[in-house]
Amino acid sequence: MLERSMAPRSLLLFGLSLLFSGACSTSPEEIERLEDFQQRATRYYEADDLDRAEQQARMGLAIDEDHAILNLILGRTYLKRHDLRSVAQSKFYLEKAYDQKEEFRTSYSLGEYHLRYAEFLLGQADLLEDRASRLPEGEAAAAAEMEARSKTQRAKAQEHLRQSQELLGEALAESPKSLFALRLMASCASHLGLEEEALGAIQALVSELQRSRKWKNSRLASDGSLDIAQEQHLRDLLKEEMGMEVDARGLAAALHKNAGQYEEAIEELTQLLNLAPSLEREYFNRGMCHYWLGHLDLATEDMKQFLRRTPLKMDADEVSQALDILAEAERD
Repeated sequence: MLERSMAPRSLLLFGLSLLFSGACSTSPEEIERLEDFQQRATRYYEADDLDRAEQQARMGLAIDEDHAILNLILGRTYLKRHDLRSVAQSKFYLEKAYDQKEEFRTSYSLGEYHLRYAEFLLGQADLLEDRASRLPEGEAAAAAEMEARSKTQRAKAQEHLRQSQELLGEALAESPKSLFALRLMASCASHLGLEEEALGAIQALVSELQRSRKWKNSRLASDGSLDIAQEQHLRDLLKEEMGMEVDARGLAAALHKNAGQYEEAIEELTQLLNLAPSLEREYFNRGMCHYWLGHLDLATEDMKQFLRRTPLKMDADEVSQALDILAEAERD
């Protein structure tokens, strides 16, 4: 999956129409205080000082509990903490912001909540199934109970994924080139088993990332007016976006491989390794695709690269498979 959870820094920069949902009943002094709380909460959020971001947002919401952007900041602050309890807490505030103003920032954020919560549920379901499979035969009743709980978790996850898909669709209808919404939509569609939709989102995402990289590289090469801080900022963005493309191509490769589309998977993995040649498992995956296509020589080269780089021990399944392929090549 596309695991990094990122949102654009501009996500919190709302127009004046969204700033004060209760402006008609708010005094000028309170409006000034709300502006201050909003600015402080935004700065702390962007600096990853989440405790202070939460504090400032809550102080503002004590004045106006329906303030859309403060609800959004507080909800995104909980999302940014990444643990299940915090993600669950984000729902109330993100729904409130969405109810106040249905637009890209609120639909995107609420869609991210549903996706993140679904992924927690799917993770719990996987753990339950693994535990059930490890129980001895004499504990069949306990295993059946765990499997039933796993099915319940998966059903709940599916509902969250469908809601995420709808909300992210709203966000993309307003901003179809958003890197962040495309990224989440690809993950959501993949979880739902909608391979074509996931691959379409990935293709659009990669196209935008390449366009963005071309523009940034051109500016770094030709714009002599940039100071050191501006150059470093552009380089940081390039690094971040390259990581996004690596993740996107990894997901595309997995979707193609699972569908038996090995040539397409090889193309994605080759592009991925051009961006990040130090990775190791991707050489194994590409090697297996070559092997399944009958390209033993190409599979051998990838397995050699994998074995040089992998930290896995000799008894790992992937290492054993790689060694078997090398042995087969030597026999031939």
